[in-house]
Amino acid sequence: MAEKTVGFVGGGRVARIILGGLEKAGRMPAKIIASDTNPDVLKRLQSGFPAIQAALNNNREAAAQDLVFLALHPRLQARLPK
Repeated sequence: MAEKTVGFVGGGRVARIILGGLEKAGRMPAKIIASDTNPDVLKRLQSGFPAIQAALNNNREAAAQDLVFLALHPRLQARLPK
């Protein structure tokens, strides 16, 4: 997976769990982009994983990666535009 790019739509707990597992397995992707609507969430994610590129309010950039995780709580998914 090291040569693949990864995007996270949502940069909270789910993203941290997945990234922690990848890091523990020694399989961190070469490029990781995380988007979120909350800049504090992205700062916390980057504090644990400094190589992550933050994309504030830019799901399109995160979703353009090779592998994309929708790391949102179900209550937030219900509010996404159709």
